[in-house]
Amino acid sequence: MGGLPYYGRRLLKNAAWAGAALSVLYIIYAFLCFPAQGFNTISAVGAIAGVFTGTVIETNSALYWISFAVLIAATAVISFGGIKKVTKVTDLLVPVMAVIYILTVILLIVFNIPRIPWFFGAVFSEAFRPEAVFGGAFGIALSQGIKRGLMSNEAGQGTITMPAAAADAKHPCDQGCVQALGVFLDTIVICTLTGFVVVMGRVWLTEDSAAWFELGKLDRFLASCGALTGNGTIYHLVTMLVSVCFGLFAFTCLVGFMSFTEMCANRISTRPAFINTIRVLCLVVISFGVIANIAGMDLSALWDLSDFANILMVYCNLPLQYIGFKYVLRAWEHFEKNDGTAFTSKIAGIDVTVWDERAKMK
Repeated sequence: MGGLPYYGRRLLKNAAWAGAALSVLYIIYAFLCFPAQGFNTISAVGAIAGVFTGTVIETNSALYWISFAVLIAATAVISFGGIKKVTKVTDLLVPVMAVIYILTVILLIVFNIPRIPWFFGAVFSEAFRPEAVFGGAFGIALSQGIKRGLMSNEAGQGTITMPAAAADAKHPCDQGCVQALGVFLDTIVICTLTGFVVVMGRVWLTEDSAAWFELGKLDRFLASCGALTGNGTIYHLVTMLVSVCFGLFAFTCLVGFMSFTEMCANRISTRPAFINTIRVLCLVVISFGVIANIAGMDLSALWDLSDFANILMVYCNLPLQYIGFKYVLRAWEHFEKNDGTAFTSKIAGIDVTVWDERAKMK
């Protein structure tokens, strides 16, 4: 166990209220994210089914209800299996998802190389034209980019430190480098590739632009893929691969949020009854979100609340980063020395019991 509630408490002179407050804050944040990720998972199933049937599957169809039941059952089995089971699932799915998605999108870009000059021209001309800078569009784009960036890589929120704390690393800076690489891959690689496809597709410039803007996130991206591939066999293959990746991404986010929520719940109380109650509440919130979406209810306000929670997490975490920066520097200096000595509380300048125990085991 570790992460934001734990180091927050430690940095604030072991104040119990700090750990509990940060834990409650994250649990609320996760509850706001559950509905969208749950529905995104079964939406991917609908998109894949649409490839095989050649028709658009309605959200209130039997397929969506069956997918919903399977999703809840699978999530319950994994979450009640504990943190270790969640880690095993995500360790298997995330690399597969990332490799498939990156290769698919790179091939799309390579086969449409003539559009790349237009892509850069469109990006720079639209970003820096006077109407964009002085008309507020630049600020809107910047704001939206920050919000989606936080949703993508969670940099600065402190939330991703929870799975990092569960990793088996030889030195804390080893895992720190892995986490930094994760931010780079999430944002600079995966999100940039996604942007290439959407912009190069140029669907918003066609007569179908109004209908395109009304589509959901996955359908909008698939429409952009269709503009680059045509509507033949390649398009159906790309649709299936992207939908699989989208579904895996949503599902791993879902079980990830649940595992983080459980970690935070353990910070509040370790009683099995309390932990199981939190797990059940997670499943209830996921069920509510999916059922509401299937029924056609508009839950767009949840994205606004989720964005607000993202920013709130950052505001709570950044002061802790400033307080703890001196300890990070000490850890990094020891890491760079690589002199074979164990990392301990004496080196860190703060009590790090886990690393002290590990040093005794050597």
